[in-house]
Amino acid sequence: MAIWDPWREFSRMEREMRRLFDELWGARERLGRRLALPERGKRAALPAEREEMLVGTPPVDLIDKENVLVLRSEIPGVKKDNIKISVTDEEVTLSGKIEKKKEEKEENYYYCERAYSSWHRIIPLPVKIQSDKVKAKYEDGVLEITLPKAEEEKKKKREIKIE
Repeated sequence: MAIWDPWREFSRMEREMRRLFDELWGARERLGRRLALPERGKRAALPAEREEMLVGTPPVDLIDKENVLVLRSEIPGVKKDNIKISVTDEEVTLSGKIEKKKEEKEENYYYCERAYSSWHRIIPLPVKIQSDKVKAKYEDGVLEITLPKAEEEKKKKREIKIE
């Protein structure tokens, strides 16, 4: 006789909810609506061999340094020419596409599988930036964008005398 484990049931329900939300957000993303995306961008229902050929919406890190914001995103396997970045004073838009092809040839057997995936993400910024001074570099699958803060957004340090 098996013992019922409520935590196993919660885990199953969590996986199912993540799958449902991934499908919902993925459908809205394809329609081009501006949304804050969930942390997990991959479809949970895909077999592992298909999942590795697709790219979900890449996660980003936004770091607030003294005079700049630094946005980093890991996008391995994507060619630099397939990444597009646009900025305004209040947001950064990242988009890209990936094309992967897996091919095997043997005697009397031919196997070829292709996957095409694209993504589009708008990241709202916590402060205004100088969009004309933004710099980006892409190295070893990591995109790093340096976003200088607008002059009025830089924190001015002033010492206060205690009376």
